[in-house]
Amino acid sequence: MNTPSPKQPYRWVLLRHIGAPDDSRGIHFDLLLEDKKFCRTWRLIDIPLVDGPQVNCLHISPHKLEWLNIKEKIISGNRGVATRIKKGIFWNDLPSNEKNLINFSLTWEGDEVDLLIVENYCRIISKRSNYCL
Repeated sequence: MNTPSPKQPYRWVLLRHIGAPDDSRGIHFDLLLEDKKFCRTWRLIDIPLVDGPQVNCLHISPHKLEWLNIKEKIISGNRGVATRIKKGIFWNDLPSNEKNLINFSLTWEGDEVDLLIVENYCRIISKRSNYCL
């Protein structure tokens, strides 16, 4: 009898990035989702709050997996400093098309919440909240 093997958890982090030369505000946040051999990455203008308003985001080039373990690092090429401010796990595979909707559960500050990324915005939604796309 074949039993399905349990899924391995994937990791995610939220980095505060200060001093990037292409950032007119001087600060943004990078959301990295582990995707096998790299991290899919979105630049956020603010930290999403659970059940808070949507946060503008932009899908950017993938980051190396090593960023999932780094607490703070000066970025090469005088591109600022990145500091991890949140981390957690999720169990879903990411969609193969990077432009597809992302909607799955992850741990956020110890609670299970839903992450929603649609086009150029993201939200963190509690399990007890009623929401629509």
